Amino acid sequence: MDNTVKKVEKYIADNHMLSPGDRVVVGVSGGADSMCLLFVLMTLARSLALELCVVHVNHGIRGKAAREDQEFVENFCNVHGLLWKNYQGDVPGLAQEKKMSHEEAGRMFRYECFENALKSLGWANGKIAVAHNKNDVAETFLMNIFRGSGLRGLTGILPVRGNIIRPLLVLERKEIESLLARTGIPCCTDQTNFENTYTRNRIRNTLIPYVEENINSGAVRHMWELAGETRELADYIQKMADEAWQKAARPDGSLDAGQMQTMEPVICREVLRRSIGKAAGRLKDITREHIYQVMELLDKPVGKRVCLPYGLTVVKGYDALKFLMPEALETSRKEEIPEGGEFFLEIPEQMGITSTIRVEAAGFCVALTLKGMEENQRIEEKQYTKWLDYDKIKDRLKLRFRQKDDYLIVDRRGSRKLLRRLMIDEKIPKEERDKVWLIADGSHIVWMIGGRISEAYKITENTKKILEIKIKGEE
Repeated sequence: MDNTVKKVEKYIADNHMLSPGDRVVVGVSGGADSMCLLFVLMTLARSLALELCVVHVNHGIRGKAAREDQEFVENFCNVHGLLWKNYQGDVPGLAQEKKMSHEEAGRMFRYECFENALKSLGWANGKIAVAHNKNDVAETFLMNIFRGSGLRGLTGILPVRGNIIRPLLVLERKEIESLLARTGIPCCTDQTNFENTYTRNRIRNTLIPYVEENINSGAVRHMWELAGETRELADYIQKMADEAWQKAARPDGSLDAGQMQTMEPVICREVLRRSIGKAAGRLKDITREHIYQVMELLDKPVGKRVCLPYGLTVVKGYDALKFLMPEALETSRKEEIPEGGEFFLEIPEQMGITSTIRVEAAGFCVALTLKGMEENQRIEEKQYTKWLDYDKIKDRLKLRFRQKDDYLIVDRRGSRKLLRRLMIDEKIPKEERDKVWLIADGSHIVWMIGGRISEAYKITENTKKILEIKIKGEE
């Protein structure tokens, strides 16, 4: 057996990639890397009793050249008695539809094809083998450094991820080319790989050759080794960050600011990265600079915010960092106190949306949030936060001072009491009564702010929607 094949065989064993009798879909473009992968797996198939299926994906980009690559792979498989499948796609169209680069769309389409091949073959526990090598790790490592990635972005490419295996990660591209030359295995040459249109191609064709020739011939190997060590370090930090995240995370997705401020900076950054990923659903375009900007919010005044990719906004609250996608962002407006001292409050139309009214002259904000009633709901009982049964509100709510016929319902029997009598009973000084802020539903006082709410609006077991009203200091 060729020494290079033995090297790959050992790497496969060390990383527990394959077991005897495994069924493997092999991604083969026809290029040198994928043909080397196919040759190695064909060689090992005898001793491991592997069942192989070659999958070629035509991305719909290179026209005649792509069709020629497809025919090359088909002919090779037919000559060697290999099972094969071809898939045709429109990657440019997919990229436009999904608003992503051709490279991202191509990767997504390829893996969809590999999974579809496994399903069509009935290989429920099958593996997917792809031909990444040490040079790919070095290229990714450099790309992530240049785009400002954090530690996790420098960990390279995993040898095993789920059912995806990468047996050639132990080889440099020059070892692959040497193996093909020795064994006479043919391959195709994709001319677009030599066009420096994409960042990866410029790194592959210009930067790395320059470094190897003028700085260190072992640069690719050193980057591959460093990526592996970085992965170990990142895994350890992630373990510590997971424990810290459990302490800081709240059910609504926000992070307790007090807990965050007690963390070591490296752990704090990883907790923030995790929360950003959960809120946005992805982290690809989140850079180190973004993480630092969010971290700085911990020392900023309430209401300060940072806008991140994917439409995500992180807002500094009174005691938490809130991670809000566009549909959950607060709507807000500023209000001067008009003549007569009253104005309407805007109740959000959608669940989870917060409408904030800043009453500048009064020095406070009113935040209204519509929520769904949950089983065994714990009722908020705070002086400046009240929960109301939304469906019992008859009119548009107003924030205002008292008027002549104002009243509240004061018990469950529905007993009505005039507001002026209630203020007397609660010993509110006469000179203060016209300065008490009220939330009113017509003449019915919903809440005497800082005091009681009307019994008529309290939530019950029959409540379906909750209107949370929160009074806060000026943001």
